[in-house]
Amino acid sequence: MINPMTNQPVPQPPNIDRLLDLQKFLLQFQSIDRVIHLKHKDDYPNENDVEHSYSLAMLAWFLAGHFPELDKDKVIRYALVHDLVEVYAGDTYIFADSAHLNSKHQREKDALERINAEWADFPDMTNDITEYETRNSPEAKFIYALDKIAPIMINIINKGYTWHQEKISLDQLHSNKANKVLTSPEIKPYYDQLYAIMQANPQFFSE
Repeated sequence: MINPMTNQPVPQPPNIDRLLDLQKFLLQFQSIDRVIHLKHKDDYPNENDVEHSYSLAMLAWFLAGHFPELDKDKVIRYALVHDLVEVYAGDTYIFADSAHLNSKHQREKDALERINAEWADFPDMTNDITEYETRNSPEAKFIYALDKIAPIMINIINKGYTWHQEKISLDQLHSNKANKVLTSPEIKPYYDQLYAIMQANPQFFSE
């Protein structure tokens, strides 16, 4: 069969074994816990990477409609894949020790090479991961910056639960986030508003 849009042959659909492989891969992704906590009834379990990526994709989808210069399809896809390297690289906490932070680039580079090798038959996914990692496009920069404010929103909703658990001060947080959100002119104003909320609520922090 020929794809009329590209005039290229359409690949054969994957068999059920390959779908099972993808489901296993996604379950591995779901097993990666983040430092951030989500309130569930009377408990505060850690957010996992699937929960985070879905929430980020929904935020991106909602916002992208208000910024017509952005490709909505791209921002949603980038949000879904932006942390997939963590299946093999693990999550890197922004306030981890220097050795762990310094190894992040190499761990994620190795993870991306492994994903590219294992999922050559899913080029949309592997290409989107690579494009996001380069952060050359406005869409990739948008998701990168949105990813930096998503945990802040959760912490504000949860009255600083994770910040208290991790003994994070507002100065620490602002020093880490302020320059990163400059990547996206669409997201920077949202960070400024969140920063004002945090300044007005010092009880959210452990200082």
